[in-house]
Amino acid sequence: MRRRLALLLLAGGAAMPVPLLAQAPARPDATGAANDPGADIVVTGSLIKQSSTPSPTDVVSAQNIETRGIVNASELVRAVSANAGSESQVDSLNQTLTAGTAQFNLRNLGLGSTLVLLNGRRQTLSAVASIDGSTFVDINSLVPLIAIQRIETVKDGGAATYGSDAVAGVVNFITRKSVDGLEVNGRTYFMDGAQQYSVEGITGFRLGGGDLVLAASYYASTRLASYERSFSRARTFGRPSWHSVSSYGQPGSYYVPSQNRYVPDPDCTNAAFPDSYRNSAADTFCRFDFSDFYDLLPKEQRAQVFASYNADLGGGTKLTLEGAYAYTNSETTSSPSFPILSISPVVPASNPYNPFGEDVLFRGRVRGADYGPTITINRYNTFRLAAGLEGKLTDNWSWNAAATYSQQTVLYDKPDTISSRLTAALGGFGGPACNASTGTAGVGGCQYFNPFGTATLDASKANSPELMSWLFGSTDMHGKSTLATVEGVVSGDLFDYSGGTVASAFGVQFRGSTFRHDWSDLVNAGELITLGQAPDFSGDQKVYSAFGELRIPFGDHVEAQASGRFEKYESSFSNFSPKFSLLARPVDWLSLRGSYGKAFRAPSIYQTVAVQSSQPSVNDGGTFVFVNTQAQGNPDLRPEKSTNYNLGFTVRAGRQFDLSLDYYSFDYQDLIVKENPQVIINQERADTAAGLTNTPAQQRVVRDSLGALRLVKINFINASAVKTKGLDLAANFGFDTGIGHFGLNAQWNHIINYRIQIAAGQPVIDGTGSVNFNNLGRSLPRDRVEYGVSWTSGLHSLNLLGHYVSGYTNDRTGITQTHIRSWNTFDLQYSVDLEDMIGKGTKLTVGAINLFDRNPPLAQLNLGYDPIVHDPRGRVIYVSIGQKF
Repeated sequence: MRRRLALLLLAGGAAMPVPLLAQAPARPDATGAANDPGADIVVTGSLIKQSSTPSPTDVVSAQNIETRGIVNASELVRAVSANAGSESQVDSLNQTLTAGTAQFNLRNLGLGSTLVLLNGRRQTLSAVASIDGSTFVDINSLVPLIAIQRIETVKDGGAATYGSDAVAGVVNFITRKSVDGLEVNGRTYFMDGAQQYSVEGITGFRLGGGDLVLAASYYASTRLASYERSFSRARTFGRPSWHSVSSYGQPGSYYVPSQNRYVPDPDCTNAAFPDSYRNSAADTFCRFDFSDFYDLLPKEQRAQVFASYNADLGGGTKLTLEGAYAYTNSETTSSPSFPILSISPVVPASNPYNPFGEDVLFRGRVRGADYGPTITINRYNTFRLAAGLEGKLTDNWSWNAAATYSQQTVLYDKPDTISSRLTAALGGFGGPACNASTGTAGVGGCQYFNPFGTATLDASKANSPELMSWLFGSTDMHGKSTLATVEGVVSGDLFDYSGGTVASAFGVQFRGSTFRHDWSDLVNAGELITLGQAPDFSGDQKVYSAFGELRIPFGDHVEAQASGRFEKYESSFSNFSPKFSLLARPVDWLSLRGSYGKAFRAPSIYQTVAVQSSQPSVNDGGTFVFVNTQAQGNPDLRPEKSTNYNLGFTVRAGRQFDLSLDYYSFDYQDLIVKENPQVIINQERADTAAGLTNTPAQQRVVRDSLGALRLVKINFINASAVKTKGLDLAANFGFDTGIGHFGLNAQWNHIINYRIQIAAGQPVIDGTGSVNFNNLGRSLPRDRVEYGVSWTSGLHSLNLLGHYVSGYTNDRTGITQTHIRSWNTFDLQYSVDLEDMIGKGTKLTVGAINLFDRNPPLAQLNLGYDPIVHDPRGRVIYVSIGQKF
């Protein structure tokens, strides 16, 4: 039957790529349990039980997850062809707050524009936000991978059914509802310089007339340092300005008033400082190569547990209970200390280590390479409870009611220099034992800080460990996000007419969410010299919704669906989102589909009340620097709105071949974005060059007395629009031979255009095939293709999967190579069933990801590659043993 259901879904119009490297698997229903042939189920994107859907839907099965060698939920984003632009890999330079998390980004419409569900119900947002202010559901913290039955992705929006956030579509994680016995899996992944491994188990049994499922997993990775790969080391390319290098060094540079210029530390190029350099003998800056101090894969641990209980209470009433918990500890590394951005510290002539004999300004950082990398901790605790009841009202009408509560807490702890203490220590009043009001500079417990190279070269001039520790504080940010939902739905046959039976569903829902960040007192006061100033904040949202859906047949071959949802935000706006779709089956082997809908995304709590500090890389007059930015939340933001349509067909010839093609279009307006600091800096420089003063741009850019950038003030605004069109193609073909079954599979996502308008009246930018460094988009190659061949015979299976990403353009300012070449990699996997060696089944799997060990193509970004698109690990060899009891 489960095979038949998969065929029904395909025939019904779902653009469902079956597992890329295997024959179409046995498909369970939406509850994970078997049903009678032809039984209707509730599919993602609809409230009405049915065996088909007019929406384009991808399915990633448990078998697909296994075949891909996925060890971490963040890798799931590569299994969905419609996904682009997710932040699923570590990037300490551009994803400063979100390490350890991952999210979907369907159609590259924004991290917060894809709704993620667990068994059809919402999950809380992550307690952190991306550098652009987006909030999202953290898929790393949902459930153990072994508990997943399948993942359904609806790609034509879903606000008419689910409400806000479902602009680009819906990703629904569906878990296993019953398990016979015990299953245990162990996996180890080896690569040059690091290792990943996981252990997971799941069991199930009957209890009190119902099915209880318990699952748990543990994942860990060691650090893959940036110095382990040549492409992520600045020295490989001659330390160009576009790589991870800085004019803020340690040893540093000093503005000497008597010479009216900067002068590098006299010991800048001493062999004791291999990461310090000057571009030439005339270079006035002592520069720092910090590219060796970052991660390509972080040190990370994650533990997860999940439980579900499904029982028939009698009288047609069923009970569902769920509970989940996840713990993640992610340790990311970065430069030994950060450039001093917020002040221009003075090294007085009285400082005994000052070789210049006059007051000088220090341009640099407090710690050098000998201190090793800074370690930042992101620690998450995620919790979820859900309960549901369903039953019969009449023979043709049913009801269900559900409630969920989920929350995530985070500790984000990142060290940085304390501004006032650095100033005091340069003047001789540093150290934990110094009382500046009663002490004497450099006497007793009061110490001078030596910022010069002599602190390393001369033991008598070294800074004490106590002083160095005293100079540093941390962010110590504690965040929390919560979501509570209560909902009820009734569904059934509304009436009969000559064309068939009109089915319907109607429901109501309440959602309440909160979000808060509590920063350390040092951050509140703006005392951290690089990480900026941010106040504590908290906020909440309450949303009341009513929704409905109709399915109208027009004979045996055509049916239409109409749905709509009204949402009212307490003390704020309201919105109605409709959707209309049509499904036709003119002949048995062909189905045609089309849909049209409107969707919206409400401003998040974060975007309305937060003050976000970040330090992006910008180009200031030809020099790449990191600058403090401060973005102000805006309570008057409008909801983002989208109009989309989809046209597609599925051809299925027999049971061994299917072909699906979909054309999609999204028109997304009033996007909420952080203003781009680069645009403001460019305008400020142009205004200054024109002799203007006190212009709006100049008022928002803060520089020190020497012209160095100190702060750019930006806002969250409704400004941008995105229009995108593209094609999704999926094909699967299988055939039997005398030596086994062969399968051929391919998926192609082609982006026709991705047109961005930063603000009304400004020119339209086509972001297709671009990094989109200077606009709201993320890296977006035009074409992504996956293609595979599989062989299965008895106890053996062999799978080969290819990944192709087309070349694209790097639009970053100030680089020398704009083209990022195409990338093609292959994965190979072999599995053998060892015929019940221990229990009911033993399976050994060996495989290779990136079989030919291809480096990612050069991208002139901070670490030499594009972490949004390419995997930096190189060849990964893995071994997996699965055992059933």
